[in-house]
Amino acid sequence: MALWGRSPLLVAVPLWMCFGRTEALAEPEICYVLDGILFLYGIILTALYCKIKIYNAREAEAGKAKGGKQNAEEGIYTGLTPHAKDTYETIGLKK
Repeated sequence: MALWGRSPLLVAVPLWMCFGRTEALAEPEICYVLDGILFLYGIILTALYCKIKIYNAREAEAGKAKGGKQNAEEGIYTGLTPHAKDTYETIGLKK
């Protein structure tokens, strides 16, 4: 009770702030604003994704136009050689 004796305003202000927040979150206008922000975010991300895809496609076409066919040394399989042995060896069965 010592708190009430000093100043009821100290208890009322935090309660008032909590009720104000609860009421503010219930307003539908905030939802509309957040929906608008998410919508713009989605459009911006989609545009950036399409820009990257188009840029990569143009780069790939430019690379094909410059070099035509790649040399065997520049290929993906450079450094890979066929195995001298078969991976699976047969076990001799003695009867």
